[in-house]
Amino acid sequence: MNEVKIWLILIIILSLCFSCSKKQNDQESLRLVYPEKVNYEAFIIAKELNFYEEVGLKVKISPVIGGINAAEAMMAGAADSAAMGDAPAVILVSKNAPVKIVVRYGEGTGIHRLVSRKEIRQPAELKGKRIGLQSGSSTYGGFLLWADRNGLDLNSMNIIPMDPLNMPEAMRTNQLDAIAGSEPWPSNVEKLCGENVHELANFRNLGNTFPHVLIMSDRFLSKQPDAALKLIRAISLATDYLNENPEEAAKITSKYTGLTIDNQQKCTSLVNWKTGWDERDLRSLEITARYLKQFDKIKEIPEFGDFIKTDF
Repeated sequence: MNEVKIWLILIIILSLCFSCSKKQNDQESLRLVYPEKVNYEAFIIAKELNFYEEVGLKVKISPVIGGINAAEAMMAGAADSAAMGDAPAVILVSKNAPVKIVVRYGEGTGIHRLVSRKEIRQPAELKGKRIGLQSGSSTYGGFLLWADRNGLDLNSMNIIPMDPLNMPEAMRTNQLDAIAGSEPWPSNVEKLCGENVHELANFRNLGNTFPHVLIMSDRFLSKQPDAALKLIRAISLATDYLNENPEEAAKITSKYTGLTIDNQQKCTSLVNWKTGWDERDLRSLEITARYLKQFDKIKEIPEFGDFIKTDF
């Protein structure tokens, strides 16, 4: 009889241990989506240097092409957290998606570039020209702002929505006259087209810091609130590494972006890597939202206070 009781007690203890272990694993799981490109190096570094594991966070990573694709994954409920630029974030929250912006991890006014054929020397010469853009991207929002500041009527240009992976070949075969994008897309065009193209403009000095943000779903925040803090800690470790070890970071991230190590380091330096949130971030989102609304890319300007939770 005593032997039976002992076995029953052992079975109960093992069951409880298994249950606790399973619960802990469930709590540590997070579906994370981001592009493996410039502006997202912090997430690549966090993966490669095991910073997620260091903070006690288990992640399932699903790479996408661009920030707007990350926003779409969040809208579809296919991700718990995603990294994206300002325009995709604004588009996402304008649809009243059940999400929160939890941190800004980088910013940079020089991260968006417009590359054109070398014979195009002034912004005004883009009238009537074919310009490749990824619709809904952070660069798209920046292009709207840049065009307005340079007195360009969008209707005077032929803006062609395009997968940025196809931009280099489209420029090489004269299907486009210019492209706008964030790295590595402009560098890819310059690499393939050589002296036939040049940088016509970048989107500096427009009053927008172009913040890149991390977004989490309300469901996940409610279910596992500690995971947000762990993820922010992991990304903070990665941004510190990017700032303190630029050469080593370039060697790691260039394997994902396809850039040479020198070009990777140059592109990474265009981003101000730091986690946090301040009034400049909010103002930049508001600027982007006004232009997206002006050009009918969103129906209403979001009440950003309803979609920001940075008090971690």
